[in-house]
Amino acid sequence: MIYPAFFLNYCATMKLKYTSLRKSVLFILWSIEKPLKAYEILDRLLKIKQNAKPSAVYRVLDYFVESGVVHKIESIQSYTLCSEPEKHHSSELLMVCNDCHQVSELYDSSLGALVLKLSQENHFHLGKGAIELRGICEKCHK
Repeated sequence: MIYPAFFLNYCATMKLKYTSLRKSVLFILWSIEKPLKAYEILDRLLKIKQNAKPSAVYRVLDYFVESGVVHKIESIQSYTLCSEPEKHHSSELLMVCNDCHQVSELYDSSLGALVLKLSQENHFHLGKGAIELRGICEKCHK
């Protein structure tokens, strides 16, 4: 598959190890611009890689989630590209629309400080992840 130059530039900024499968999965998420379930990604992937397997897709998604390039939206069991992977912190807030399932990311240093303070006060060791809020986006509210 031939990828557009701007996508290849995006990949270069991530400084990750790319296999053909990883690049294909990332391109699917990058081009769709909405959260996708793993099997939706697999369906799209099968159009370009007929031998793609669910387990391989899950491994790739786990790799990207761990790298901070992709968010797993637990509440809707979907994946979306992180808009600011360089800011991947436990203080990131994901606002998920109940209607259209679009995800907005918010990074706030005061929220990060509060999360860190609360975790320390409760002797809780933070892992990677995000805080999810469910509601209705402005577009769907109108």
